[in-house]
Amino acid sequence: MPERKPEWQVIIDLLRATDSRELNRISRKLLNRLVRMEASGATDLLERFDQAYMNTRGDENQPSQKTNLREIEAIFEETFKIAKTCLSEDELSSLIMKWVSEGRTRFLTLATEKQGISLFEITENLNRFCMLPENERLLSEAEENGIRVSLIRRFLTDSPQFINVAKRYIRIGDISKMIQKSIGPAGGTGRLGGKGAGLFLAQRIIEEAQKKYPVLQNVRVPKTWYLLSDGILDFLHYNALEEIINLKYRTLDEIRQEYSYFQQVFKQSQFSSEIMQGLSLALDDLEGKPIIVRSSSLLEDSFGAAFSGKYKSLFLANKGTKRQRMEALMDAVAEVYASTFSPDAIQYRIERDLLDFQEQMGCLIQEVVGAEVDARFYMPTFAGVAFSNNEFRWSPRIKRRDGVIRLVAGLGTRAVDRVGDDYPMLIAPGQPNLRVNTNPEDILRYSQKHIDVIDLHELNFKTLVFNELLHEHGNEYPGLTRLVQVYDHGQLLPPSVASFDPKKSDLLITFDNLLTRTPFVEQIRLLLQILSEALCVPVDIEFASNGLHLYVLQCRPQAQPRDRANISIPDDVPDESKIFTAHKYVSDGFVEAKYIVYVDPAEYDALETAEEMTDIARVISAINSTLPKNSFILMGPGRWGSRGDIKLGVRVTYSDINRSSALIEIARNKGGYVPEVSFGTHFFQDLVETGIYYLPLYPDDKSVIFNEEFLKTSPNMLPKYVSWAEKYERVVRLIDVSEITGGKIIRLIMDGDAGKALAYLYNPDEVPGEEEWEAPPCKK
Repeated sequence: MPERKPEWQVIIDLLRATDSRELNRISRKLLNRLVRMEASGATDLLERFDQAYMNTRGDENQPSQKTNLREIEAIFEETFKIAKTCLSEDELSSLIMKWVSEGRTRFLTLATEKQGISLFEITENLNRFCMLPENERLLSEAEENGIRVSLIRRFLTDSPQFINVAKRYIRIGDISKMIQKSIGPAGGTGRLGGKGAGLFLAQRIIEEAQKKYPVLQNVRVPKTWYLLSDGILDFLHYNALEEIINLKYRTLDEIRQEYSYFQQVFKQSQFSSEIMQGLSLALDDLEGKPIIVRSSSLLEDSFGAAFSGKYKSLFLANKGTKRQRMEALMDAVAEVYASTFSPDAIQYRIERDLLDFQEQMGCLIQEVVGAEVDARFYMPTFAGVAFSNNEFRWSPRIKRRDGVIRLVAGLGTRAVDRVGDDYPMLIAPGQPNLRVNTNPEDILRYSQKHIDVIDLHELNFKTLVFNELLHEHGNEYPGLTRLVQVYDHGQLLPPSVASFDPKKSDLLITFDNLLTRTPFVEQIRLLLQILSEALCVPVDIEFASNGLHLYVLQCRPQAQPRDRANISIPDDVPDESKIFTAHKYVSDGFVEAKYIVYVDPAEYDALETAEEMTDIARVISAINSTLPKNSFILMGPGRWGSRGDIKLGVRVTYSDINRSSALIEIARNKGGYVPEVSFGTHFFQDLVETGIYYLPLYPDDKSVIFNEEFLKTSPNMLPKYVSWAEKYERVVRLIDVSEITGGKIIRLIMDGDAGKALAYLYNPDEVPGEEEWEAPPCKK
């Protein structure tokens, strides 16, 4: 009777007869294993293998010869002989069966390494892998890492910096689950886009952190579907709109004129059947809750190019018949697609040398976090945005690393947008007890007065007066006692449960109980710390709460200002040379400019129509296009770039001011202009990324200097540069500082650590003495 072959020998004989490539793969793995075990003779075999390869090499400049296969086969035969001497039959059989099992999943390795693999093909292969019995889903550590990196590159980004972080947190199963909620052309190769990739990675980082930090157990990410980035190309091809791709090469004036038209063209266009099918599945999954369609382009939220507020994000009530909900969703997606070609977005890309990049637009279709009030209004209990670094510190005890939170009741739009008539709460999570306002009068004046909601009856986004909402439906507002205090005869009182009646009380949003009696501040502080450490950059996050859980809505690198230098303010500047000083909300900055563009607050307030005020923004835009980049400082009343009452600030957009070097917002008691510190808004992110310094001025503060006479009596050069704006000379003053001062310029020094700023006339031709201040050297 023939001797029974060991199990491993049976497998090897079968492979020798049927699959020589698999046999060679297993033989190589076995040889490497024996070398690591320092088995006798294994190292010599490896050297023979290397020598067999080296013998095929000729001159460096000519092709090498093929390896002698018989020599390789002989080496592998010797490998098994050595293995029999140092491994038991069971050990050798176990190893070979493990490697054979790993080979059964090689289809996934091959698929993920395939360049340009379609959504359909990668989905099929991932599903096939996940349906294998668990004991057959065997991958070596190297193979698993390779597959994860390939999947991250396929669906998230090519960025090595991002991949290096993501591969430590994202598993194959995570990608498989994400694909089940992804929408795109079956043959497409689209990605999640920047916003989607950032949120997807942040979710995995938070889930890992929850194992260590119990305080984060109630942190969630809302239910989200992903419309992949090549969906916009499918949309353009389906509607024969390819020529719009080259719209970006027209002048900005042409784009401004035609953008509204193209937006309507998009909204009147159709989607392909496979995209409509995916959107239909998303609506079924998200039924019963309002949704938001968020832009997620390939460039968005990347390092140095956040595109904050450049693309649309649109709320939908998600009410009505399935057909009505579907039409509303497609209309919103089309409008987000159109925003890819908006003037601000194209201007932003021009400045960062990204115009030639084919900007593909993905979308997040996300459940809105919140609760219903009176079965009509839907909003979060509170929402906001938080940053790792605090650039506008209201106390010398607050450090940059203490971070900042912009917190509002209701939808977070009032935290990320500039609104002309309201204030968010600012908190430093590292120093939560150091508040911006401490006495009841200031708290009353600077408290939030309005709230953004979704109206489920009228199916639209709406702004309500907060106290009016409470007087009608206060008992239904979730977690109200954590948000408000009772204002009674100049005093702030806690909302006593026994006597608290929101329909009768005069309430102020102070978030007092939220900040002092819940783990909210610690949760935000930890999230900022964990995410910034994992991503190796400061971050900003958007968040919202439904009263039960805290949801992270977005995570991206925080916009960073220019390189900081040690800047100090000279103490020997003559008073007659000083234009203004400041000592509140001062960040670091250094500016030298030839021109001042001054919008007179009193004259702006005296304008009688909204049309005239809109014209002032047009004048500013024309000056911005005419003067050399970084040659002028903008000064004017109120909150620039805000939505709301146009009387409270010049309603400019990013492309109207992007060539200025600094924006100085003037707060006068007369007229009610009180700049809300813009830190954390999309508007502020634009200023930071572009290198435009921001400073609020309070001229009525007796401790500061404000040389209004210089600004109001200097010759006005506006007609010379913008001839059609002559009728607005009394409102907008363009001062050529060099011309009227005999060659001097205006120098602005902002010392954030000292909390002081000074703008003064400076002669650039003067040679500074040893005791005089010198500008820091430029970093190359």
